[in-house]
Amino acid sequence: MLRVDSAVEPPRLVLRFALYTAVTIGLAAAGLLWFIRGNATHHAEETVAAHAQYIASTILRDRLRPADFSRPARGTRLAQLDRLFRREVLMNGILRVKLYSRSGSVTYSNSRDLIGTKPTDDDAVEAGEGKTITDVTHLDDEGGGGPHTKVLESYTPVTFGGEPAGSFEAYQDYSPVSAAASETFLPIAGALGLALLLLYASLLPILRRVTTRLRRQVVEIEHQAMHDALTGLPNRTLFNDRVEQALLAARRDGTGFAILLIDLDRFKEINDTLGHQSGDRVLQEVARRLQLKLRESDTVARLGGDEFALLARSATQIEEAMLIAERVHRTLGKPVTLEGLGLELEASIGIALFPDHGDDVDTLMRRADVAMYLSKELHVPTELYTAEKDTYSPSRLRLVSELRRAIKGGEIVVYYQPQAVAADGELCGVEALARWQHPERGLLGPGEFIPLAEHTGLIRPLTLYVLDTALRQVRRWDEQGLALRISVNITGRDLLDTTFPEEVRTLLRRWGIDATRVELEITENTILHDPVRARAVLAQLNELGVRLAIDDFGSGNSSLGYLKRLPVNVLKIDKSFVVNMIADPDDAVIVRSTISLGHNLGLEVVAEGVESEDAWRRLASLNCDTIQGFYLGKPMRATEIAERSQPALGVDAA
Repeated sequence: MLRVDSAVEPPRLVLRFALYTAVTIGLAAAGLLWFIRGNATHHAEETVAAHAQYIASTILRDRLRPADFSRPARGTRLAQLDRLFRREVLMNGILRVKLYSRSGSVTYSNSRDLIGTKPTDDDAVEAGEGKTITDVTHLDDEGGGGPHTKVLESYTPVTFGGEPAGSFEAYQDYSPVSAAASETFLPIAGALGLALLLLYASLLPILRRVTTRLRRQVVEIEHQAMHDALTGLPNRTLFNDRVEQALLAARRDGTGFAILLIDLDRFKEINDTLGHQSGDRVLQEVARRLQLKLRESDTVARLGGDEFALLARSATQIEEAMLIAERVHRTLGKPVTLEGLGLELEASIGIALFPDHGDDVDTLMRRADVAMYLSKELHVPTELYTAEKDTYSPSRLRLVSELRRAIKGGEIVVYYQPQAVAADGELCGVEALARWQHPERGLLGPGEFIPLAEHTGLIRPLTLYVLDTALRQVRRWDEQGLALRISVNITGRDLLDTTFPEEVRTLLRRWGIDATRVELEITENTILHDPVRARAVLAQLNELGVRLAIDDFGSGNSSLGYLKRLPVNVLKIDKSFVVNMIADPDDAVIVRSTISLGHNLGLEVVAEGVESEDAWRRLASLNCDTIQGFYLGKPMRATEIAERSQPALGVDAA
């Protein structure tokens, strides 16, 4: 689980660095001092060796005899040697002397009990062969020193006639050497210690400043990773973590909570009209207002774009969640003033509850998202998730894969519904309607797969497939001598794609069809999703010469003033009015008014839902241009259209 506490414990970098630096500096100082002391000892050893060599080459060589190295000294000779060493050698710090035979036996020593012994000392043997050896060791009480007295030990060969007869060993008191080293060592050690201490003291403030800056940067990076840069709200990652925490608490306590996904309506229009800077200010204001409505236990986040999310841990029932949604609508409904304009914000809200609609983060978020899109499509402020309206159920997801295969594999077939001139019933065109010839479920109507295609992004390839198939069929009818106009439905996603007009141009050229014979039908509500971009795409289609029709006119909510600015050619009256116009006077008035409105705007009027001869005759008397409905014929295969090329019924327009 993510940790996002604002009070972050300071890192221990300063303490660690201080400790590591102190240890490193201490080791460096110890190494340097060890080198200084070792160097002093080395020079002392060289001095002692030179002194011992001098004694051996002068005093001993002139006063000793070869016999002194061949057997232990006894009697008079022992007394003579004692006087010699006591007067001329055992001075200036020399504590003990020994003479060794070449085999390593002691022939003389000022420690009498050592005479005649043979210590296991290889240095004496090597010295007896002509090599001088020095070392630092300890002397016991017998040598005249105290216990463990530290001495410099030197083995030097003694030669007669150029040949070594044995070796001479001297033990030099180490105390003067140590004292001299200390006199040199202590000032250096003090200066070095002071320098290192000053270095250490100067490093700590620098390190503290660097560490403080790094700590701030870590906190900022963590905040940026968990929060939206524009609004300062938690982002999707942090919001999901908060939902995860709410799940754990709700399972433990046996309670519930609600997730509300909030999407601003027509926010892109604000961006396109006033610019992205104004759009950012709107998002910041929305974030501020949502935060004001928060309880302490709730979380509001920006998921991206104009989509926000609210975790309401206090909302355990549907009614409580709906009340929160109402408060959100009220707070967002207050105008936002930008550049002197008062903008009224609206939002679509989808709600999912734990545990009713899911028991994990992904399921709850997906189902709240489904409810939010339903709210937007149904044009209702708030929608609660229901499984019946979920187009993303497992069976639907399987159907998505099958639909993608169907478009590529030719399982989508196009049926054609006849359109006739209202005055005489002559066949003048057809409307192309998609059907799915499913290999297992049989022939599926558009209501079973068109919404699915719109939600999954398959609507674009489906629209182009139907348009391509319809234009190919028009070419075949032309070759048979049957000149018909073709009408094809397009969706809001097609209108929001600026490349769609060029794709239409390509298909017209491929099949050699004049653009004026092609009619693209759109509904009023699809235009309102993004009016600015929709008008731009419609303008490009109009430049191609393609006819544009408003389908199901009267069932939407567009204004007549807006309709007047659209480059449309045809109004298609919603069939719900036409079907009942004979029995319902109100519907008859609506139909008559729509026909008059269309003609006054210079538009052709098509009436859908003609299911009786009486309806046909009435529409003809009202000067309706074109009729379409089951009375003329249901959607049929292309081969059946030629049979309907003659008037199905004579109508007396008078």
